[in-house]
Amino acid sequence: MATNPSSLRLQVTPSAAPTECSELSFQGLYLFHTPLGPKANQALIIDGKGPIGATAVNNWTVCDGPGPDAKVVARAQGLHIQAGNWLNSFSLVFENEGFSGSTLQVMGITVEAGEWAIVGGTGQFAMATGVITKKFHEQRSDGNIIELAIRAFCPLLKGTRVQHPVTKIGTWGGSGGNPMDITEAPKRLESITVRSGPGVVAAIAFSYVDHAGQKHAAGPWGGSGGQPHTVQLGESEVVTQLSGTVAGFGGIAAVVTSIKFVTNLGTHGPWGEEKGTPFAVPVQPGGGVVGFFARSGIYLDAIGVYVRPSEL
Repeated sequence: MATNPSSLRLQVTPSAAPTECSELSFQGLYLFHTPLGPKANQALIIDGKGPIGATAVNNWTVCDGPGPDAKVVARAQGLHIQAGNWLNSFSLVFENEGFSGSTLQVMGITVEAGEWAIVGGTGQFAMATGVITKKFHEQRSDGNIIELAIRAFCPLLKGTRVQHPVTKIGTWGGSGGNPMDITEAPKRLESITVRSGPGVVAAIAFSYVDHAGQKHAAGPWGGSGGQPHTVQLGESEVVTQLSGTVAGFGGIAAVVTSIKFVTNLGTHGPWGEEKGTPFAVPVQPGGGVVGFFARSGIYLDAIGVYVRPSEL
């Protein structure tokens, strides 16, 4: 007997398709794939007897660097099944900064190379679609480390409040020192202080406002040498470019030797000495640098930035 469509509790409402979206671009993430040893982060739950059927669950950690002092950014929680290739299906659950609790839903084959598809998301990544590009980084006795780059788009539905998520880019410099970062996602820079001496950038400090309107101070990251240079940003002033150079100094293989900031109102620096390999941070028109992360010891070993996309 045919079903009367009018009796079904289903409804389709005409609606304009989303015309705006936020773009996610996360670089420099490292997945620790550790199937062996006391710190194993996956376990076999079905031992397939043939070429297919084996099933394992995973709680892989994703960190902001490949070293032992790297901070956990997210965890890849799900399973992978042997079906000719290892088919992965998991939630990438973010733990830090302004994305805590938000997830990306990920599917694809193999761990070491190629791409995974982002087929959905929750929280700040609701309805995300995109790809995660994978590149083998290091083989270890208990597993391996995979470098990840995430690019995705999240539609802004009608009535959605735009939060303008920030993108973390970098670092530029050496691998010495200790990792330094902020705990709240930045919305606007208020000030920057650079200490520099002959031939090197000694330290950086800055203040910023987060998305809840709270003010924060970070740093100084680095040593106490050199002379301070402070940039106090106006309410409408935005850092549109950061550039500098990297070279060996004082027996250290690579540190930041000079740094310069350009805002929509003027140029500050360069401070230090422009020698070595140059770098420059690309910022899309309408966007801006809103915060920093770094590696530092007695000098500023490396610098990275938080970039706000253009206002939608």
